[in-house]
Amino acid sequence: MYLKHRTFFIFLFYVVLLQAQKEELTVKDYGFQISEMGIPKQAPSGYESILTVKLDKPLYPEKAYEIGFWIIGRQLRDQGYSYPINIFPSNFMDPVDEQIFNQVESIEILPALKVLPPPSYSGQGHFTFVIRPDSIYNYVTIALKNSDWGRSPINFRKDVTVTGVFVKPIIEEQKNDQELIVKEKLVNTQDETLPEIIAERILIDSKKSYSVTEQNISIGLYDHRNIDKDRVTIHLNDKIIVNNLELKRKKKIYEIELKPGRNIITLHAENLGEVAPNTAAILIKSKSKEYEAVLSSDLGQSQYFTIVYEPK
Repeated sequence: MYLKHRTFFIFLFYVVLLQAQKEELTVKDYGFQISEMGIPKQAPSGYESILTVKLDKPLYPEKAYEIGFWIIGRQLRDQGYSYPINIFPSNFMDPVDEQIFNQVESIEILPALKVLPPPSYSGQGHFTFVIRPDSIYNYVTIALKNSDWGRSPINFRKDVTVTGVFVKPIIEEQKNDQELIVKEKLVNTQDETLPEIIAERILIDSKKSYSVTEQNISIGLYDHRNIDKDRVTIHLNDKIIVNNLELKRKKKIYEIELKPGRNIITLHAENLGEVAPNTAAILIKSKSKEYEAVLSSDLGQSQYFTIVYEPK
């Protein structure tokens, strides 16, 4: 009898949630209230949970959500450490599942809590993930990958803090059918297949895409954080347009010519500067629009973004 009642209530819960999903949600009317659990959910094998938050409203399938937070690690006197970060959404019944990986994307390349010994200090960082759920979730667990079981120099529960967690829906730009058809035609007929590797680096999509209506635009390159002698090479599609440039606070401006359809701007790190990874801010400026993208790359992977040139 108990199992029958439990099954009925679970079914009723999902009916109510799926009915709510049909309503159009916006940032304005979908503000998430977040409460922290006293004991985080257990993460999959190989990970240690740092924090689990409960959302007052669920994450729904066929939608996208941005999840961000600050993570802070205690600095040690004579050594540093680094642990990869991941997030795991789950619902109120089920445990955290590592198969969730294919629904979660990180904005940063290889997100990790990296703490250096004195006098340097990089014991904190802000990270952002995007989740596209395939089910209804109302919990999010933030965890560190730990390959040092029994030998870690820190206590994950006591020495690591996660704060400032936020969740918000991503409102994707809506275009009419004619605009979508034109864009699809441009991409399919005039775009070349992007190679998976450029200059012996694996390419990582930043998921950033911008549209312009002018063929000739300007890009400005600069270091938007601490000036730490980052040197970069910039590729436009398969050609080098900026070679081995040391980034400064002042923008260095270059004129580039786009091809119709999809164009790829790739950040290739020539070094890691004084603080890894190599990070550059890129200003994209046309006559009518201005965008800014931030890319991060290391000596094994190069991040890129997309500019779609759609002639009027």
